[in-house]
Amino acid sequence: MGVLKLDDLIDQIPSLCEEVNIEKTGLIIDGAALYYSLYYKSDPKLDQRCGGDYPGFKDEVCNFFKTLQDCEVTPCVFLDGGLGSDKREHLVSHLKKKLEKAKSVAETELGCSVQKRYRPNVLPPLVRDVFIEILKEKGIEFKQCLGEADPEIFFAANQKQWPVLSIDTDFCIYDVHKGFLHLKHFEWKRKKDGKIPAKLYTRSKFCEHFKLDPALMPVFASIAGNDYSRLGKEIFANESSSPGQNDIKRLYGMLRFLSEVKLDSCNDSEKREHALQNAVNHVREIEDRSFKLSIQKYVEPKKTDSELPLWVLQKIESGELTTFIINIVDQKTMTLPAIVEDFSQPSSYRAAYRIRQYFYGLLTGGQMCTEYDRDGEEIKDKRVPSILLSSAEQEQLQLQCLHEAPKDLRRMVFEEALQVQTSALENIPDQLKLPVCVTVFWFKNLQSDPKPETVHCLYALLLGFVYYCVGSEAKREGEATSTASSPNDGKQEDEFERKMKALKDAAIRRKWQPCVAHAFSQWQCCMRQSLHLNQLLCSPLPEPQCARLYCGPLLHRLADEDTIEELQKTLRGEKKELYDNLKTVCH
Repeated sequence: MGVLKLDDLIDQIPSLCEEVNIEKTGLIIDGAALYYSLYYKSDPKLDQRCGGDYPGFKDEVCNFFKTLQDCEVTPCVFLDGGLGSDKREHLVSHLKKKLEKAKSVAETELGCSVQKRYRPNVLPPLVRDVFIEILKEKGIEFKQCLGEADPEIFFAANQKQWPVLSIDTDFCIYDVHKGFLHLKHFEWKRKKDGKIPAKLYTRSKFCEHFKLDPALMPVFASIAGNDYSRLGKEIFANESSSPGQNDIKRLYGMLRFLSEVKLDSCNDSEKREHALQNAVNHVREIEDRSFKLSIQKYVEPKKTDSELPLWVLQKIESGELTTFIINIVDQKTMTLPAIVEDFSQPSSYRAAYRIRQYFYGLLTGGQMCTEYDRDGEEIKDKRVPSILLSSAEQEQLQLQCLHEAPKDLRRMVFEEALQVQTSALENIPDQLKLPVCVTVFWFKNLQSDPKPETVHCLYALLLGFVYYCVGSEAKREGEATSTASSPNDGKQEDEFERKMKALKDAAIRRKWQPCVAHAFSQWQCCMRQSLHLNQLLCSPLPEPQCARLYCGPLLHRLADEDTIEELQKTLRGEKKELYDNLKTVCH
């Protein structure tokens, strides 16, 4: 999370950063920071209100890594793992803030003046899965950590002697030998002559400027950090003569105070102890153990350990399993991230409830799990019973040996969870088999409360599958690696593709429909959970290419009876055959 407002303070003092051009080097990348930044800072801005634009996000990510390649920069990406053992109050508070942002995004029309002042951001559900998919596809070195990624990023950066790219100001506190590059100053879109303009921060320059003993940087981070406490917020701000907001003045006040602490003949550990005690006494606060824990986090960063089976750990680290597994196995909890949906209806996650029960059953051997999700506009924790198979089957499906279970048995579990028969998918392309199972499950689920728009959403999804998985949209990715192509190899756009492109371009002008948004958010919840269940079962169904499955603005534009009828008439050949097969399976 970093120290609140520290990046603003650094921006105020130009001498703390060095203007550099990045080329011919390695780079340790904070993966979560990168995909958040690429999604939120895209231009034009990628959709959040209609459930996300994954094809557009893929273009943005591929352009970023292509720029690094052009500048001979070798990336190594680290991704965060489990959430850690946060107290219930912290989980609820964090999720509540995310929920408020999601509601704000849902209720704010594009172009409204409020968005110019403050534009809340909410990550669409499948962004991380798509990001990992791209890393694998491009052969980029990466690792999913079991816990917080910061310690592993720090160790890797100093081992390889590479700088760190992130937005997390914790890397201003760690002694990263080759420095810290903040993503907001990493101007990859302004690449020139094979170089990327950036600003490089080093801890030594910071300490030199503020006359601070480097051993006290962890103390400064602890008492200034927003993760643990807001120690002496008003006192340090009032004692500072620096200009600016109170938060900035507070940081200046703390740095001045720490620089004046007498530390003669103390070792580093004693310096930290003495400085912390002085700061706590100064603001007349009872010392809290959390300060010392926070300091230790920077002095001796530790990698997260887990008791999970070796095959599970290996698959998590290689991105073949979701990190949600860690919290479910270790703590029996699942936090369901806030999503943009119709908040007058029950949570979209209810649609995937049954799938999660099977997921929990495989991971915990039948124990109850606690889910954190919204109930109306409040965050509630709910006890969820796992679903187990018969005792004979369960013996083969224990987590320790799940990867060795027969494929037919693993496929049967998937079929039972989604209440589908995969034998009906014979005429469906491999990359669509899992999404079609999800669509069948989702559509059946919605039939308990049938609405006309549900059928429109179904046909919109099927037309989207045809467009992104059979049309020129699917073929354009292969063109870059193809050595030769003939003029008649099927790349010419037909009427269907021209109309789809026109609809995609016009999509942003269509009025947002809460009922449509909610149906699609339910589909995405089912899709993500099914994807993770399939991974846990060691892929009895082929892994889909998630980046091609969902473009929110286009699908919202498609979910209209007249538009669907018009498009259906333009389908020819391979596209019509696939569409007919998809309709047959879904009905």
